[in-house]
Amino acid sequence: MKNLKIFLIILTIMELVYFSITYYDNKLWILIDNDFKANIIIGIFHLIVVGLFLKEIWSNNSTEKNKRTENTFMILILGIIGMWIWIPKNIKEKVVD
Repeated sequence: MKNLKIFLIILTIMELVYFSITYYDNKLWILIDNDFKANIIIGIFHLIVVGLFLKEIWSNNSTEKNKRTENTFMILILGIIGMWIWIPKNIKEKVVD
């Protein structure tokens, strides 16, 4: 669980920096995308983090299948925001168990 939060913090910082560069400096954005393929790297890292979250959701057998499906759709549709919403819910459940 702690590793998921660390990965989510790194992903959030990467995407916030990338989006702020795209908004404030178009020349730097084009340079980063053309030379370093930053959009592909961030996209792949995003998919890896989503995969880790989905693995965590579906490997927990104590929750109902309906709840796991809801959490899966929340993460897939809302993305980073859904991951940040899911983490506090999961921490509360782990403490109760």
